[in-house]
Amino acid sequence: MSSRLAIPSIFLFFFFSLAGSLVLFFEFTENDQFRNFIDGFWWSIITFSTTGYGDKYPVTIGGRIVAVITIFIGIGVMSYLSGILASVFVEQNTRARRGLMDYSKTKKHIIICGWKDNIAEVLLEILGINKAITSENLVIISNIDPEKMESLKSLKGLGDLGFVRGDYFAEAPLLQANILQAEKVLILADTLESKTASETDSKTVMTVLTIRALSKDVYISAEILDTKFEGYLRSAMCDEVVRSRDYSRMILAYSSATRGISQIFHDLISPAEGTGMIVTRPIPYKYINRSYGEYRQALIDDKNQLLLGLLENTGSPNRMKMDALREAQKTSDISKLVLNLQEVKGLQVNHPIILPAEDYIIREHSLGILVVK
Repeated sequence: MSSRLAIPSIFLFFFFSLAGSLVLFFEFTENDQFRNFIDGFWWSIITFSTTGYGDKYPVTIGGRIVAVITIFIGIGVMSYLSGILASVFVEQNTRARRGLMDYSKTKKHIIICGWKDNIAEVLLEILGINKAITSENLVIISNIDPEKMESLKSLKGLGDLGFVRGDYFAEAPLLQANILQAEKVLILADTLESKTASETDSKTVMTVLTIRALSKDVYISAEILDTKFEGYLRSAMCDEVVRSRDYSRMILAYSSATRGISQIFHDLISPAEGTGMIVTRPIPYKYINRSYGEYRQALIDDKNQLLLGLLENTGSPNRMKMDALREAQKTSDISKLVLNLQEVKGLQVNHPIILPAEDYIIREHSLGILVVK
């Protein structure tokens, strides 16, 4: 848009300067309204736009001829500029509908790879839980028909969704969605084009590998259908693996052995007001390398939250492993060094520890697991 308006903008500046100088030339000695170049420049803009304030007007024949020429040129140029602006907006709207927009200026956003039949509910839940973001912070990559995307955007709260049409496991659409400056990526178990669970999960693994080749630090959460692919995702440095089918199966199994487990689980992850939600929160730095018991005691008087445990190894897997590797190499004891390196190799990202012992030491890159009101 800026390049298409550059030439008209330069033309207008020189035209206003020329028209202002000419009217000043004819009016300077005959009209007190034109005493300097600024008066002429102001008059040329107002006359060109046909606003006609009437605060300044020419009285000489030469000045009036310049005014007539300025008015007619203004009518033609304004019509031309209106056409350019209209075509630019139409083109942008068309590109957005077809998923061809570039999101290089979008930052700290969430990229959603894939499509589900209930994607509207998924997106509204995301916005319901993340109060600080709007649909403008969400960019979907999918091969879905543009008409279905437009139908999705017509829903209340989803009007500003970003859309990139293409294969979410390919490099070009990810770059178009600005993966380099995204905060998180959510990969859905997309069955839009895949016929089997294995094919769906294979694409998910491919997507994680492609993203990690482009960005080492972006947080990746991936949904899988078959748990045998979890190892591949962990090896590809996926931060979080969502086993949606397993969760449904386990809740059904627990409901056969105990009572109310499904409702408990629902309320713990539900954003409903007045119910306790399970969340992760940063641990104050003064409690790092201190005991879990000390941290628990600091929270014990707070009636609005209950500490359940720790989530270790959070953040960028690449950065954590580099930090752990540097720490492991600080010892001069070869046998201890080998043990330390083995521990680094087996480092599990987002490792939950529920109700650890009171003397358990809180490590760096840990979060607190809490139930909060």
